[in-house]
Amino acid sequence: MSRGARAGLLFGVGFAAVVWLMTSPLEALVGPEAQLFSRVNEVRADHSLIALRGSSELAAVARGHAEDMVRRGYFAHESPEGKNALDRAKAAGLSGFALLAENIGASSVGGDRIEAIVDAWMQSHDHRENVLNPAFNTAGVAVVEAPDGRTIVVELYATYPSP
Repeated sequence: MSRGARAGLLFGVGFAAVVWLMTSPLEALVGPEAQLFSRVNEVRADHSLIALRGSSELAAVARGHAEDMVRRGYFAHESPEGKNALDRAKAAGLSGFALLAENIGASSVGGDRIEAIVDAWMQSHDHRENVLNPAFNTAGVAVVEAPDGRTIVVELYATYPSP
């Protein structure tokens, strides 16, 4: 590759990264969380829906729930005390959203666990409705590896007024 072509490629990659970071308030995602966020947006694009914007605040609430499930050994939308996604969002001080929903998933299969979880969501009526809800415009994701070898994921979806 020539020096000019290499410089052009590096500029293009850098420019794309800057544009992505400027259009998303979510910190740069890496690894399985980036894969989950990207895969859900791919599914939405396949259905002619807008891409979800990232939210570090929603991601923090999602991570708290995922880590709590791992730490205390349960797998549910409600904590053992009966707290749900809305309760957790409010406790974190989140406001301004019109709608809020949550998908959770777990996998211990070999191979691509994120893909397996998103596939399972698309086979589940309620989870599919969340992924494909055209009203949602924002999401936060968390992926946690449990000591028992399972991958636990939480994605919170929200509808915020357009900026």
